[in-house]
Amino acid sequence: MKKIVSLVTGASSGIGAETAIQLSNVSDQIYIIGRNIKNLEIVNDKIIKNKCECTIVPLDITEDSVISNLAKSMAKKDNKVDIVVSCAGIIDHLSPVDSIDEERFKKIIETNYLSNFRLIKSFHYLLKNSENGRLVVVSSNQNNGNQYWGVYQPIMKALNELLITYANENRKTNIKANILCPKAVNTNFRDKIMPGENKNTLLSVNEVAKKILELTSKNFQETGNIINI
Repeated sequence: MKKIVSLVTGASSGIGAETAIQLSNVSDQIYIIGRNIKNLEIVNDKIIKNKCECTIVPLDITEDSVISNLAKSMAKKDNKVDIVVSCAGIIDHLSPVDSIDEERFKKIIETNYLSNFRLIKSFHYLLKNSENGRLVVVSSNQNNGNQYWGVYQPIMKALNELLITYANENRKTNIKANILCPKAVNTNFRDKIMPGENKNTLLSVNEVAKKILELTSKNFQETGNIINI
């Protein structure tokens, strides 16, 4: 059987951590990316219990060249990647447009949009070398013009458009690229912007991770879709 190589960004907590753990059941090697080394080590311990090799990659995906350097390193080892899941993202406050802090806005653009652009650009060659290259990006797909979401939602709309364009450009390859947009998930990420929310109404990270595994399966042949759950 051929070795299955996976990579998950934002793997130190929330959706990313749960996705990495679930992916370890169907992968032989998984790279987990995040900034919190302590949390990555906890995820690593759970992964290796599933008899999957794990490589901890503690880095800030917004730093120049770190993603491309990682891709080059992985190319030397396996010359492919079968599954890439992007769960890294930030939003730390909601605000009227006239009150948006410019530096925070730039940080969200860098983390949520530009880092995903770099991820696609850097790992395209390795995904193309896979017989069943799968790319899933966790995003958002709220209605246009929701009050106070101007700091976040327009960036995610742009990200969705980028992914759909990439998927359409690669319809004649083995790459299947899709966008998963959970409505609301019970994570620390959500707590920052919606404190006091009734958690019984939210999706669990387990539910979202299960859907991601479905989208990364070689049996899933659709591409260029925005999938809302």
